[in-house]
Amino acid sequence: MKKTRRTEKTVEIHEFYSIRTASGSLPALCGNCSTGDAVMLTPEQASVLAHIPTRAIYRLVETGAIHYREVPAGSLVVCLKTLVAASKPNDDNTPDASAPQCQPVKRLTQESGD
Repeated sequence: MKKTRRTEKTVEIHEFYSIRTASGSLPALCGNCSTGDAVMLTPEQASVLAHIPTRAIYRLVETGAIHYREVPAGSLVVCLKTLVAASKPNDDNTPDASAPQCQPVKRLTQESGD
């Protein structure tokens, strides 16, 4: 009788982004987040980082699902930390219908016979 051994490996991908502004200033921090380390970005910048459409970000702002602020010049900035949290699946592993999808962690499965 042939035995089958199954090996499962999880790959976690980390990405690093450098955000540069024309003025050279650092991005603003979210005043609503308790940790004080969440950056505020324009919806266009957040769209690139979160891999979701800009319109989905505006929908989350309209529903109050993420922190946001209007800057004095009239433009909008959103909290990247709450955007990522709104993009995660629920406890039952089904994504929230109103939240955009994040890219899932890739799972590799390898089967070998002994």
